[in-house]
Amino acid sequence: MKFFSQEEIFLLFFIIGIIIGLIFDFFKVLRKSFKTTDIITFVEDLLFLCISGGLVVFSIIKLNGGEVRFYLFLGIFFGVLIYSLTISNLYVIILYEFIKICKKVFIFFNKILFTILKTCKNVLKYIYLKIKK
Repeated sequence: MKFFSQEEIFLLFFIIGIIIGLIFDFFKVLRKSFKTTDIITFVEDLLFLCISGGLVVFSIIKLNGGEVRFYLFLGIFFGVLIYSLTISNLYVIILYEFIKICKKVFIFFNKILFTILKTCKNVLKYIYLKIKK
């Protein structure tokens, strides 16, 4: 196991704070992009909690030998704060546009698939009626 100085640990947990901010914005964009029920919103919130909490616990164990220190949480806090004040808006815009494009592509291919299936159904129905006569 590699030992890190306190400054390195603080920087690593600062990066973890940025990652948590990215994950939070991802769920925020998903929520705005798709209409969700309260149950789905609860599940998304629970999933965010599990992912971010698991990331923090795993990082404390792997990076700091399981030692919990105040500066770890200070690093996470500043990571989330700096991320939110700087690149969060840009990330949300890019992610929202990406999801919009993905939805359009999905709808396009869904229409093509539906048209193919409808055509196959009509052909099979025509063949069935020809055989029946």
